[in-house]
Amino acid sequence: MLLSIREVPQLAGQCFSAAGLPDGTARANADAIRWTEAYRGSGLTTLHRLLDELSEWNRAALSLSDRASMITMVDSGGQPSLVSSEAALNLSCSQAHRHGIGITYASISSDDESLPAIGHTAYRAAERGYVPIVLYVDTEKGAGTIVGTPGDPKPLLAERKLDEPSVGYVKILNAIESGLHQYRNYPLMQAFFDREEENRYSNAETRLLDRLLRRSMEPSARPLHTTESGFLTVCIDPLHPRYPNEVKGIVNQFVEDEAAEFTTVFRPSDVQERVGKMVNEGVEIKREIWEEIFEYSSGVLAPPFEGSREDAGFDLE
Repeated sequence: MLLSIREVPQLAGQCFSAAGLPDGTARANADAIRWTEAYRGSGLTTLHRLLDELSEWNRAALSLSDRASMITMVDSGGQPSLVSSEAALNLSCSQAHRHGIGITYASISSDDESLPAIGHTAYRAAERGYVPIVLYVDTEKGAGTIVGTPGDPKPLLAERKLDEPSVGYVKILNAIESGLHQYRNYPLMQAFFDREEENRYSNAETRLLDRLLRRSMEPSARPLHTTESGFLTVCIDPLHPRYPNEVKGIVNQFVEDEAAEFTTVFRPSDVQERVGKMVNEGVEIKREIWEEIFEYSSGVLAPPFEGSREDAGFDLE
């Protein structure tokens, strides 16, 4: 059966509200489900897998376990990534606005069914004008890196999935675990300038960005099962005085140069084409999945109408 594309965030929001989540959280999570459907084609199936655990989601379980000038650690209290991702994004953006770069680490539960929506964090950062790098590890589902740049009308995003944590993920966690992140003399410089390499850029900040990008694409030697599940949200402010004007261009060029190494490159033109097709043709979903989602949301959802069962929707531009 087919649903209107506008019904995806509506249904998702009503499910999150039915689970007792606050309105703001429900709307943010619903937008993440919409993104997951538009970019990955799996928003509704992801939502369906989450239904059994939604009533246990609790943002109050989140707490700051450590905070330095550029790096913050969030203890998720066993909550999935979709519960902590908005808070992690806000913290990283705030740090980036003040210091040029902000990093937030959040632990997550293993076998996180909301993990397909983690790319929405990078998307939202790019929408706000920041250059995002999101690194994630789930000991059951795998690891990966998502990079992006702000763009008009849509950000450019690219993802590489890995079988083990990336070198970038491991290096940042090592810096945190060793207390290096508390140092005032820019801990990332110490973490990533650990060996001689060809200097592609004259500015130290752009060299750091280049090395962070490259290390985030490299698989480490650390086995997946020995690493705590979690994700890192890195935001870079391209307008901050410490960065030259070429920051966005560096990331764009990196994505082009490494396109074959990425699992998926979400080019704005491709996304627009996909969304346009969804608007015109609707979103396909198995009837039994729709019925279970609809039943879950029925406490706040209006009765079904014929268009939601048989058509793609009406009067969509």
